Amino acid sequence: MGCRFSLVAALGWVSAVQAEPLDIYVGQGQMPFADATVGPTGLFGDLMRELCGRIQRQCVFRSVPWRRVLNEANADPHGIVLNLGYTAEREDEFLWLLDVLPTPYVLASVSRSFDSLADALNTGPVAVMAGTPRADAINAIRTGAQRVVEVTDPEQAAQLLQSGRVVAWYEIDLRAIYLWRQLGYQAPLRFGKPISRTRSHIAGSLKLDNAAALGQQMNDAFVDMRRDGSWQRILARYLGAEKSEALLSEGW
Repeated sequence: MGCRFSLVAALGWVSAVQAEPLDIYVGQGQMPFADATVGPTGLFGDLMRELCGRIQRQCVFRSVPWRRVLNEANADPHGIVLNLGYTAEREDEFLWLLDVLPTPYVLASVSRSFDSLADALNTGPVAVMAGTPRADAINAIRTGAQRVVEVTDPEQAAQLLQSGRVVAWYEIDLRAIYLWRQLGYQAPLRFGKPISRTRSHIAGSLKLDNAAALGQQMNDAFVDMRRDGSWQRILARYLGAEKSEALLSEGW
């Protein structure tokens, strides 16, 4: 029995080694979630590197402009996408391998909290990332003299909010928290109720080989990471110890 177990284990290890490398597509400038430039690789980048080691798969990280990520990954039989929000439109376009975290879209402010786009616009200018569904949504309800300030870099929005040139910033809550911390701003951010929300996943190409088995391996490894503290350490690296503990206490 011992010899048989050893043989099976050895064959499993050989199979893992011989499996084709996974191509990990990372949209540029998606911090704190993912970035493939030199330096920190983000929550999803660090998570995926850890998962690749735990499931004994070679992973090749590919830095791609976000607008090209989805097309290139889905054409690749070994393609994996980091930080992909689950939506009804995308449901049948990818294989949803690992549910990682919720991504609420909120209005961040320093003066008071806002629970609606209309409330914020009635108070003053609102910053938002240009070319996003968020920008489309807030511009669709803007009326009269109400102002939407579209930026091309989320750091610009943080700077506008900190300087008082806008009253709110429409963004994913964790990105706002991360950038506020990175820029060293001391004023506490206030958040209203989520305007909308989704969940961010690690997803695979529809052509991905052995996707069901891979997804199960990744989920099992993620459970172990939550249990042994590895996931909390990754969260703390980007969000700080206090915020990471609060998130995990909420069921992350």
